[in-house]
Amino acid sequence: MKFGVIGHPISHSLSPIMHAANFEALGREDEYGALDIPPEQFKQIKEIINEKALDGFNITIPHKESILPYLDEVSSNAKHIGAVNTVLIHDNKWIGYNTDGIGFVKGLIEHYGSIQERKILVLGAGGASKGIVSEMQKFTNHKITVANRTMSRFDNWQIDINTISLTDVQSILHTFDIIINTTPVGMNTQHSEFIIPVEKISKSSLVCDIIYIPDKTPLLKACEQAGIAIYNGLDMFVYQGAESFKIWTGQEAHIESMRNKVQEELKRRSLC
Repeated sequence: MKFGVIGHPISHSLSPIMHAANFEALGREDEYGALDIPPEQFKQIKEIINEKALDGFNITIPHKESILPYLDEVSSNAKHIGAVNTVLIHDNKWIGYNTDGIGFVKGLIEHYGSIQERKILVLGAGGASKGIVSEMQKFTNHKITVANRTMSRFDNWQIDINTISLTDVQSILHTFDIIINTTPVGMNTQHSEFIIPVEKISKSSLVCDIIYIPDKTPLLKACEQAGIAIYNGLDMFVYQGAESFKIWTGQEAHIESMRNKVQEELKRRSLC
């Protein structure tokens, strides 16, 4: 079977080597590649995927919402979220799913413990944010707060949340137990841009970033230096990939092989 990941940019993605490690561990001969598709070329997505003869693919920034009009079916979860990160191609039908939220929340609870009574802030209102918030709602008693620069981004949300601007949230940052950055800010390590002021975060908070390259974004580094606990997106990446593989094949993924390969590659890159 043939799979892949689409996004822009995509050169940083470790999805191909992670899935290759899983295929090898399970004795499968599947293939998985990365396709860089700029937004201006996205209208040709059907032709691009069909030419590659893929059986399924993952979707990353900035296409998680753009893919929706091209799908024949959408899972109830993905429809509720309004974003898709996994597509199964079956009998020439494109079926969309969202495994982002499952991946992040599963990893977070394993790392942190119960989030039932925790006050949670999510930064960003894109597709990844929707997936994570939708899944986290199942595990917390508090309404989740989502902050974004542009408030109009919440117009198409079908999820019950507290909304606030990134400017206004700064004065209440200290009230949150868990803060999760879902925006691309921090992917470029050449710019030490912080989406929120670290000095206003409670020392008892956990600050998360769904980015896994670099393993410590400027925000996470600053929080760590300030004595604040941090958590990156590695677990989310591995678990969402495992869920995607299960959707495509009906088989459980070899999680340990996937995580070990990604950690190995991250270490190799850090030494380059």
